[in-house]
Amino acid sequence: MAPIKGRKSNANKNLPILSHEFVIQNHADIISCVAMVIVIGLMVHITAPVSSLFVALQYVQTSGENPNALQTYGTGLKDLFAIFFYFLICIIFHAIIQEYVLDKICRKLHLSKSKNSQFNESGQLIVFNAISMIWALDIVVKGNWLANLSSIWIGYPYTALSFSTKFFYIIQFAYWAHIMPELYFQKIKKEDMFSRVKYSVLYLTFVSAIYITNFHRIGVVLLLLHYICGFIKHAVKLIDITEKEEDSKKVQLAQNVYNWTFYVVQTLSLILSQTMLWFGFKNVQYSGELRDFNTPTFKLICSIGAVAVQAYMVNEFLNNQDSNGLNLSASFGLINRKPKSKSSDVSNKKRKNAATRKFNELTEADQNIKKTLKHEAKKAAKIAKSVK
Repeated sequence: MAPIKGRKSNANKNLPILSHEFVIQNHADIISCVAMVIVIGLMVHITAPVSSLFVALQYVQTSGENPNALQTYGTGLKDLFAIFFYFLICIIFHAIIQEYVLDKICRKLHLSKSKNSQFNESGQLIVFNAISMIWALDIVVKGNWLANLSSIWIGYPYTALSFSTKFFYIIQFAYWAHIMPELYFQKIKKEDMFSRVKYSVLYLTFVSAIYITNFHRIGVVLLLLHYICGFIKHAVKLIDITEKEEDSKKVQLAQNVYNWTFYVVQTLSLILSQTMLWFGFKNVQYSGELRDFNTPTFKLICSIGAVAVQAYMVNEFLNNQDSNGLNLSASFGLINRKPKSKSSDVSNKKRKNAATRKFNELTEADQNIKKTLKHEAKKAAKIAKSVK
């Protein structure tokens, strides 16, 4: 099998098998072999039933009255097998995009280590956001949910999912779960781990809640809105990382577009969720089934949860703007900039932070040159003192 990750063969020969470095450098090849074993199992009569649990979608529902009707699918614990298999596929595709797209672009841009890490993260996420956005839009258009908004809640609980809808959710689980091992494979710094774990856990929690409670349709619509916002967010990040001084106006314009998109998406998400819970489900009778959550208590919990999540996301958004120095909302007056402190200690600290930030944004070669020049300057100063 041709290796997915480009590596120097000489370096690999010196690595002990199953050492951390060996696993990191060859993780895509190792996982490809595991996935290949599962797929080959479909071709053997004895192992086919087991392999099909991983590859094929489970809980197929067929209509006896109309044999030509499209197959629909239920949900259950067997879906964990499919999530595991496509979790492996996500890791493989992550390695392919990293090696054949992002690494080549990074080498041409000569980015610093910190910017390189940010570029890789946004590069991976913008691809996933784009695919998920188009996929979710296709489901919404084919279901005619936008033209008839009431179809989002009519017929709840939806026990029958189309192939596209169920596979969409399986991939959502698989992708956000694969973020965890990627922290190890990509050698992510400890200080950067928390933010990545946080948003992956947030998405996994949301998708799990939607999947278990059978709110599949509203879930697809909400994910569509958030992936549109996420696509713009990471596009702005990529522009900001690769920006030049003369392109600052373009970056500011892109940031403002993202800012407005974020607030529109959060507002629409809140309106849609509250409308469905308190007005849509009002006309839907409680069936008494095991996974029918159309009860006043559960609707109240969901309503409070939706408001809390929206408030948390807005708060995180505003905090990230300030910490990253973007101040997107300040560009149209939603956030007042903090007045500059008159204290000399604060101003000195700001100057040091600015100098550190500029140094971190330099390429690795430039950082080494700057360190060498500093060292030589100190040496020259010592020699001058000794001569005097």
